[in-house]
Amino acid sequence: MGDSFKTMQTIFKLATVILVGLIISCGTDKKTETSSNNGHRIIDNSYILTKSQKDSIQTLIKKLDQEIGSQIAVLTIDTLGKEKLEDFSLRMAEELRLGRSTHNDGLLITIVTMERKMRIEVGTGLENIIKDEIARRIIQDDMAPLFRQEKYGQGIYLAVDKISKLIIENRDLVGTEPR
Repeated sequence: MGDSFKTMQTIFKLATVILVGLIISCGTDKKTETSSNNGHRIIDNSYILTKSQKDSIQTLIKKLDQEIGSQIAVLTIDTLGKEKLEDFSLRMAEELRLGRSTHNDGLLITIVTMERKMRIEVGTGLENIIKDEIARRIIQDDMAPLFRQEKYGQGIYLAVDKISKLIIENRDLVGTEPR
């Protein structure tokens, strides 16, 4: 009985160390993972997309990049904490260095799942194509209805597809100064 009691004490101590470690790690500031996306521009920190959904969206993103040069990225996170969506989205777009420096034609779709917030952050070189009202309409009419049905992949795919088509149709406006 002495050996089994010592074994139980050891297991209890180990479980306590693991529990304390988990509690400490949960209390630290959560950083948004952007560096290890392996060249892909879909950073799904909320894990709302399947592999096939990511692949489909990535195909659209690559096509636009190859055809025009404009770059789109999608970033999902659980929560913003105390940061404003606008500030966070702009900071992430800058960190990801989207778009060509000569055209400033990057675009970031930010989705905050637990807070049910979305934003399309548009580089100045795309502002003549993806104006604020167009971005708002894509979110309200295309993404939000599908998100309410928990069809996140379809909503993101539809948004990226619409944005890509608008950029391709208006390629002569890419990189121009906002009016």
